[in-house]
Amino acid sequence: MIRILKAECYKTKHTWLPLIHVVIPIVYALCFFIAVKVTGLKFYEPKEIIQNYLMILGAVLPIIIGAITSKVVEIEANAGHFQVLLSSTYLRSKVYMGKLLVLLIGAFGSIILSVFLFGILFGHQTVQDLFIEALLIFISCMATYAIHLVVAIFFGGGASLGLGFVEMLLALLLILILGDDIWYFVPCTWPSRLSGLYCLAKKVGFHNAFLYHELYKWLVVAVPITIIIFVSSAIWFTRWEGQSYTD
Repeated sequence: MIRILKAECYKTKHTWLPLIHVVIPIVYALCFFIAVKVTGLKFYEPKEIIQNYLMILGAVLPIIIGAITSKVVEIEANAGHFQVLLSSTYLRSKVYMGKLLVLLIGAFGSIILSVFLFGILFGHQTVQDLFIEALLIFISCMATYAIHLVVAIFFGGGASLGLGFVEMLLALLLILILGDDIWYFVPCTWPSRLSGLYCLAKKVGFHNAFLYHELYKWLVVAVPITIIIFVSSAIWFTRWEGQSYTD
């Protein structure tokens, strides 16, 4: 697996992918911090500002995921229409998981950078809070990465970008009360909803029964969904012969 990870990292070494994992979180954190200082956001309570920052970050993740997976698949498509990927001597499932794992490692670094940078600039949070917030967002976006990787491989990068845009709008919509009863079943809403749930817990207390009930309902739904998505996408990739919808 280490060799597969090294190979995947080498493929993206001379592209804009490593840079985008650094630039986007820095730009987002700086822009939001400036907005807090110069717009009406400065009149909000610090806890509300932090909550808005995290929920918006979670909501825009799908479009970023769509762009990143689109580029990763484009690299493979240009390398003899996935022949390098398909002719690997490693097990197909390992190749797929290696590619997905590299994407998730990049995502984890970007989310950590975004959350901690804003936390340092704005303050009002402990290191523990920052780490928990980043971890919640990362864990809850793993299923979305797997979905987009399959969509990008089979339907093309444009489809992954389009799906990301739709998911972003859906996540922003379901942040509202409209999504209170269904967000557990919609993976693209998990990052914004979970981070918002954690911020709410800091306001009203972590012993609140409602918050535990919400988290429990999410776990009951999200864990099986995530496992199904990961396993089914890996099985699909082992049987995929290089044909895509765009062929």
